[in-house]
Amino acid sequence: MSRINSALLQAIQKRAGIAQARAYQLIAIKSAELVADRKIAALAVAVDLGININKQALASKAERDELASTLGRRAPALARQTIEPSTQQPDKPRRQGAKASKSRVRKSNAVMVVHGRNQRLSSSMFTFLRSIGLQPIEWSQAIRRTKKAAPHVGEILVAAFREAAAVVVLLTPDDEARLKSEFVKPSDARHERELTGQARPNVLFEAGRAFGSHPDSTVLVQIGAVRPFSDTAGVHVVQLSQAVESRKDLADRLEIAGCAVDLTGSAWMTEGDFSLSDPRARTRRRSA
Repeated sequence: MSRINSALLQAIQKRAGIAQARAYQLIAIKSAELVADRKIAALAVAVDLGININKQALASKAERDELASTLGRRAPALARQTIEPSTQQPDKPRRQGAKASKSRVRKSNAVMVVHGRNQRLSSSMFTFLRSIGLQPIEWSQAIRRTKKAAPHVGEILVAAFREAAAVVVLLTPDDEARLKSEFVKPSDARHERELTGQARPNVLFEAGRAFGSHPDSTVLVQIGAVRPFSDTAGVHVVQLSQAVESRKDLADRLEIAGCAVDLTGSAWMTEGDFSLSDPRARTRRRSA
């Protein structure tokens, strides 16, 4: 496995404000996306973050050429503009390339929401998002935007990202799961041995696709205790509750993703019920 330039890795961590484990994860995602070596994927991550990789300490000429070739297969104009910026007056195609690159950093009030069977919590998420000035898009609405009767998940995400700044994946313990007894190891944690709340399989799959294609625009939100899965190790998951701090954490993450968040007023502090148990069920039990 190729060794990533330590100076480049540190530059990525500093620019993104993330730990080394998270930086490696972003590089791994980019490597799979580009079908490229880790060193080249690390350079691509740096380019996405706006880091000047033309410095000799960060990348050799051969590595820059390889990255340009890799990106050129996907977006030739962007590759020329980003990897080898001209010191002369840019011509018209280069100006267009710069404009296209800049347009990726955008403000939008549309957010696609991926959720499971807990309609009360998903409705609360929609209510909260509207309270901070955003317009949530349901998965079914994103499907209609593809204009296809049976689109693939990737096509649905592409359609959603054409207008949405971010995807919110709501992880709620709708299912229960455990490892089969014949596969349990002595070192396995309790959730492997006992039935534990888990997000619906479709939610996990859609989360993986969204995070794989748009890692910087996908926000994982968890309510209650949810069975962990190793692929999210090192990824910041918003632990959402009734607490104002957790609501502010989600709003901040959405703003970083490119959403036009509005926190004026105080309605957002209470809109939507993110307690795991249904208050109506508690009322019925008391009256019984």
